Order: sequence, then structure tokens, then C-alpha cells
Amino acid sequence: MRIVIIVSDFPKVTETFVLANALHYLDAGHDARIFHLKPFRTGEVIHGHAQRAIERGFTFGWLSFGGLMWALGRPRRLGRVVAQIVRGFAKEPKRLAASLAIVPKSCALARACARDGTGHIHAEFAGYPATSAWIAATLSGVPFSFSAHAHDIFLTQSLLAEKAQDARFVRVISRFNRDFLAALPSFPADRLEVLRCGVSLPEPTPTPSPATPWRLLFVGALLPRKGVEDLLEALSRLADLPIHLDVVGGGRLREGLEAMAQQMGLDVTFHGAQPSDAVRARMRDAHLVVVPSKQGDGGRSEGIPVVLMEAMSEARPVVASRLSGIPELVEDGVTGRLSGPGDPAALAGAIRAALTDWQGTLEMAQRGRARVAEHYDIQKNAAALLARIEEEAA
Repeated sequence: MRIVIIVSDFPKVTETFVLANALHYLDAGHDARIFHLKPFRTGEVIHGHAQRAIERGFTFGWLSFGGLMWALGRPRRLGRVVAQIVRGFAKEPKRLAASLAIVPKSCALARACARDGTGHIHAEFAGYPATSAWIAATLSGVPFSFSAHAHDIFLTQSLLAEKAQDARFVRVISRFNRDFLAALPSFPADRLEVLRCGVSLPEPTPTPSPATPWRLLFVGALLPRKGVEDLLEALSRLADLPIHLDVVGGGRLREGLEAMAQQMGLDVTFHGAQPSDAVRARMRDAHLVVVPSKQGDGGRSEGIPVVLMEAMSEARPVVASRLSGIPELVEDGVTGRLSGPGDPAALAGAIRAALTDWQGTLEMAQRGRARVAEHYDIQKNAAALLARIEEEAA
């Protein structure tokens, strides 16, 4: 069966689950393709094993006249989706313009799906990818579904209910997201299914023994909602503990964060973006992986960060924010430690507790790995999502 996966950006190193799902579908004998709304991203650091999925990416031009002409042959269907987009985003002109901008290439995708016998369309996000999938499915008659992760449902709820009503199912990655969507007016709660994201499970390696200094690790984009400035402030409150922090990731805040760390006299190394195998290696060398996320502008928020799943799959201790679906993975005092988002003092307390009760922290890390193995194994979860897609396409 041909399965079309829709994303906005491709490839994107922070969306490794997209490639993992595509590889699973390919290994299961399906013809998986990845349709990206924006131009192909050159310069992303992608591991070589994902090349098969990278080669399955494709897109169409923003002004796909052939697709529009084909769609005009189905005027009632095309008129319906355009009218619903206009009504849905009437009070959000920027999102209205962006949604209308993807109509031509979504029409081209619809034509391609109708002609090549595509069996199912799945959008990996509830925003523009789901809008594109909805347009293509409405015009072509191919069944579709979409996933809801994080800020794709928090930034705006416009048109979410309409898309869900036409979808075969809506996959949510956490109970938090399920409850959030189910509470929306007119949203069909019976379409919601919790199918978690996941990571690959490596062979276990010994956790580093207590050492001087303690090695802490942050992995992520250097953006305000990632909370790196809160982490630096927290470390300034832990001057009595010898700590070295490695920061892996790039972003517009790097220069300011480097200056902040230097001014505070902290022992921090900024490494920039690194490939996934290098990130995993740094996790194995770390005593503690810290994910101090907080809500960003306009409601941007984490779902369940991949970096947490990866660190816990390595049986590495974690400290994270009590935010969105994170507590479903990091249960405070059981599989890791939590602190309030945007609260450097609480974050410092959680880090101190983790380092001073090292034996208890190691026991939490082992329980964390067990939780990932049970609920966040990418092979199991990709297989579950594929089973639902196969069921709807049957």
C-alpha cells in the first residue's frame, strides 16, 4: 500500500519519529512517501540509516496550476474546503493566508494520490500538515488521519474539529493531548486514540559513577521555551556542587547564553547541533540529562520531548519540567524528577536532590528505562500506528 506522510519541514532533526515511522512502513513492505509543505531542508544533521526515508520525500510548487485545474473539476468539494478554511480562520488573518497558500500544492497532492492508488494519507501534525491532508483527502476520496503532538494544537484550535470530523482517526501522543482536544466544542472525542511516539531501545550501558565534576547535559534548540536560561540560573544556585554542563543544539539565543554562563562563572560548553549518534554518546557519558522546558510565546509548548525518551532509554537520570504530557513519562520520584516550568529555584532543588541521593537516582533511571521499553518503544508504536492505517485502508 502507498502511504503518504505529510509534514511541514523535511527533514528535521527534532522530528526523528517521522523518519522512524517511514522506515517502519518501508520495512513492512509498504510504499511510504513523505510530502513536505516547505522546501527541502539542506544542512540538517541526519544519521545515515535514515537515508532511505529521506529519499522518499517530495513536494510540489506553491503555484501548482495542474493540481488546481484538476481540483476545479470537483467544484463542490473544492468550494467546501476553501469555505471552511475561510470561516475557520476568519479572525486569524495570518493563519488564513498561510492555509490558503497551501491549497494549490494540496490539490496537486490530491491529484497524485488519486492517480497513483494511494491507500492512506497521514499528517504528522494537526496544523498545516493536517489541513493539507484534509484537502487532499476531500478531493481525492483517499482516507486520512492526523497526529496531534504539542503546539500544533495549543497555538490555535481553529479548524481542528472540522478536520477531525472528516478524519478516520486522530492520533494523540499523550493523555494530556487527548483530554485537551476532547474538551473542545464540537470536537469528535470518539476519533481520539492515544498512540505514543517513541525511540529505539539501545543495549544498556553502565551509568557513570559519581565523579568530579558532575556532568549534566542539555539537548535542544536554543530558544526561549527550552528554558536554558532557567537552567543556567539554577546552576548558579548550586555553586557548592562541582558541575559541568554540556549544551548540544543551536539557535538564536546561543551568543547571549554563552555570555550569561561566562558572567555567572559557570562551567559550560556549547557544542552546537550534533548528529543523533553523537547525542546518544553524550547521553551515555552524562550523569544527568536536564530538560527545563516552559511554555513559549503564543502557547508554544512541548508534547513529550524526544530527548527525554532517548535519555531514559539509555537508563540515564533525568530532571524535567512538569509541563504538558511530560509527567506521563517522567513521574516525579519514580522515573525521574520534575520541577515547575520557569522556576530556577525549583529546578536547582531537583538537580541537587538527584545528585545528592545518587543511589535513589540510579534506581529511578532504571525504572525510567523500563517505562520507555513498555510505552515508548518506536518499533511497537510505529507498528500500532501502521496497524490503524492498514485497518482504515482495508
